[in-house]
Amino acid sequence: MSSLPSDVTSVPRVLLRSGRTSYEFVRSLGSAHHGELVLTRRRYDWDFAGFAVLKRPLPAEAGAAHRLLEEGRLSAQLHHPNLVAVHHVKGPDDSPVLVFEHTPGHRLDALLEASSRAQLPFSEGFALYVTAEVADALHHAHCLTDESGRALQVVHRDVGPHNILVTEHGAVKLLDFGAAWSRLRGRVATNGTDLPGSLAYAAPEHVAQLGLDARADLFGLGIVLLQLLTGRHLFEGADRFDAEARRRRERVLAQDSVIHEHALGAAMREAVSLAATNELKSRILAYSLEDLDEATRAVPAALMPVVRRALAPDRGQRFTTAAELARALREQLRRTNPSFGRAEALAELAGLRYTALRVSAGESPEEATEDRLLPEDDTAA
Repeated sequence: MSSLPSDVTSVPRVLLRSGRTSYEFVRSLGSAHHGELVLTRRRYDWDFAGFAVLKRPLPAEAGAAHRLLEEGRLSAQLHHPNLVAVHHVKGPDDSPVLVFEHTPGHRLDALLEASSRAQLPFSEGFALYVTAEVADALHHAHCLTDESGRALQVVHRDVGPHNILVTEHGAVKLLDFGAAWSRLRGRVATNGTDLPGSLAYAAPEHVAQLGLDARADLFGLGIVLLQLLTGRHLFEGADRFDAEARRRRERVLAQDSVIHEHALGAAMREAVSLAATNELKSRILAYSLEDLDEATRAVPAALMPVVRRALAPDRGQRFTTAAELARALREQLRRTNPSFGRAEALAELAGLRYTALRVSAGESPEEATEDRLLPEDDTAA
């Protein structure tokens, strides 16, 4: 009797059934706003029909199911090539589960980390291409209306490298509208002092809890542009703080609400985290033109006006719309590298990943990036 393939060792765990389609658990992809992301194998009448990503509510988070339903209702109205499509909202026992398209690729925060480790900066073309594509996605979301034509005034509220994906085909996707604000009917207002989204990419008016509009998202995208161009965050160290905060959320999800054995140590870590959060909030609220001058010293002169306008402390001095920012970015791209697109982005990422792997294997960044040429053949004609 022939043995089963090595990857089929047990009965598949079906997470969701919808008509004749079932979704089998493959692996967890970590947490996101109000939910856990799970990679699933989609089958139609037992035939493989590709992969999909499920987002299901976190059981320990109060109101997570309702928030997830809000995200599904909003995401279902977004249709843009630079946004991940949601197929439908489904779930047992009135518990919503979002089904998203599966788009293999690399998150920008991981690419920034690889760039830093390999000491291999991104090209201006890559920086302009990625941020212009995200700006297009934001403009689509910001202009969204409901079925009666009423403006929903969507604000993503979490534009950062952790929510930007470069796919295996070189496309750019903006992810996760779980923290978004909108005028969607039936939406429950956000209460409390905790900011939705990443503090490291929050605009000053967001931290001050003032009314938000599209310009708050453009500020976060401006920080991303600055990082791609210079390797530096607007608020030095804020990106590391943000990454550690996400790792803590991942650990909480993995523990599945199990009580910590070392409660005192956990309490101390929480106190340190709170102090770091308050210090970063103070820095953002005190952000000034002098801070902008210091942070943009390494920005190429031709790009300085765009970066400074995107990161203006006073939102009245920023770009008015994401479309306006996208036009400015593409104008610079046409001047410097008009042919830059998906193929060029993929080629750059291939070189970055190759170099980063060599550095991880023990080579110095200098050794990993130097050209390895074959010795010249003196007998060649």
